[in-house]
Amino acid sequence: MPSAAAAWTRGGAAVGAGLSLFALYPLLVHGAIVADLDADTALVLALVQAGVTGLVVSRAAPRFRWIALAGAIALFGLSWRSARDGLLAASAISHAAIYVGLLALFGRTLLAGREPLITWIARRIRGSLTEEMLVYTRRVTIAWCLFFAGQLAMSALLFAFAPPAVWSFFINVLDLPLVAAMFLTEYAYRLRKFRNHSHGSIADVVRVFSERPNP
Repeated sequence: MPSAAAAWTRGGAAVGAGLSLFALYPLLVHGAIVADLDADTALVLALVQAGVTGLVVSRAAPRFRWIALAGAIALFGLSWRSARDGLLAASAISHAAIYVGLLALFGRTLLAGREPLITWIARRIRGSLTEEMLVYTRRVTIAWCLFFAGQLAMSALLFAFAPPAVWSFFINVLDLPLVAAMFLTEYAYRLRKFRNHSHGSIADVVRVFSERPNP
């Protein structure tokens, strides 16, 4: 029993460390861009970001694996030539790849004859849905698409017209808080709108989303 408890503790600590690193890494990138850190630090951050982005894209969409590989190689080359330029490019491509992918994932489920992604998640958690819920979950899917498109548009505008520090603050520092704010705002509104219904937990949503069929 003690060994099982120790294993559980180690597993929890590993998960906590992983989540902390996930949350802190964008701050490290932003600090490197704003403070103009030494070339070696910027180079390491750029190469890590390029590698992780390429790996995520290749796993999420295997048919685009060659594009991810070509992009990662290009970023490696740029990073060796200029660590700061490589870090800026890696940050931009990483942010764009994530939100283009999410926009495509959610958006294609809104096409005729397909079930909106949030509707599919709600059905997997609850079972049957009322007509009002069907309308609501479709609108939430649209709202997330608009959020993803807004992220891409704002990033592009700031990248083109604002100083790098301002653009980096938006995509690195504000990114996760904006996603959390969007999720919590929708969740709070849903609790009020459907106050007489049970609601799945965040863990349920993550579990169901991870089980979605590959495109």
